[in-house]
Amino acid sequence: MKRTSQVLALALAPLFTSCAVAAVGAAVGAGYIISQRVTNNGHITQVALDVDKVWPSVQETVGIYQDPGSEPSVQDFPRTIHAKVDGSKVTVEVEVIDIDRTQVRVTAEKYLGKDDATAAKVMNGIVERLDKH
Repeated sequence: MKRTSQVLALALAPLFTSCAVAAVGAAVGAGYIISQRVTNNGHITQVALDVDKVWPSVQETVGIYQDPGSEPSVQDFPRTIHAKVDGSKVTVEVEVIDIDRTQVRVTAEKYLGKDDATAAKVMNGIVERLDKH
């Protein structure tokens, strides 16, 4: 069984970007992460935590990453934050999936195009901060 899962992982590895593979590898150690993926709609992570724990942590994390002198726009329903991070327009959406299951989506745009590096940076910061709580 272990051998089969290793072969499957190696076979699927080329389908992921290097960021996604690194994120999935990092997620294995954190028991609260259900899934992580990178799509055209940004970086999406589902966690086995209540939204009331995730939402304040996301707000704190975005506050850490926001550009100096800028203020994030926070909306409580639906839970959305718009902020400037490294000169990019970042949007973070936090959505209730079920009891103790929350989805976080991060997108970033810079110069009218996607800024995957900034979106990944913010998502990694959110995941690391959730791990500390």
